[in-house]
Amino acid sequence: VDTVGYHLSVLKNLFPTGINVLSLFSGIGGAEVALHRLGIPLKNVVSVELSETSRTIVQSWWEQTNQQGNLIHIADVQEVTAQKLAQWVDSFGGFDLVVGGSPCNNLAGRNYVSRDGLEGKHSSLFYDYFRILDVVKSLMSQQ
Repeated sequence: VDTVGYHLSVLKNLFPTGINVLSLFSGIGGAEVALHRLGIPLKNVVSVELSETSRTIVQSWWEQTNQQGNLIHIADVQEVTAQKLAQWVDSFGGFDLVVGGSPCNNLAGRNYVSRDGLEGKHSSLFYDYFRILDVVKSLMSQQ
């Protein structure tokens, strides 16, 4: 969280009244925690994470830290469509930050069985990150 916070610290002066975040492959909310620790209010966070346990952890952290913004959970990144992104952009004016790290199960670590690269079942979700980023950039350019 501290390393993420270091990289996100440049945002502190840019968003003193809060930030809208699209968090892809959120995990346990490292980016959200880092932004909170930097004192950047979280106005709207769309958190996309497959793991129910991780989503529960993010929800619990959200409640325990008395976040005042909106937290929207989406389980499957492939359910994030252009239509849903357009609805969110219309609803709260767009995203100030898109953050995330796609699964690397098929790329590294101790997985010696199925290192299928970006064609692997999990690691191929990398392409969804850029699919979504392209849609967000297009929608934001229309704002």
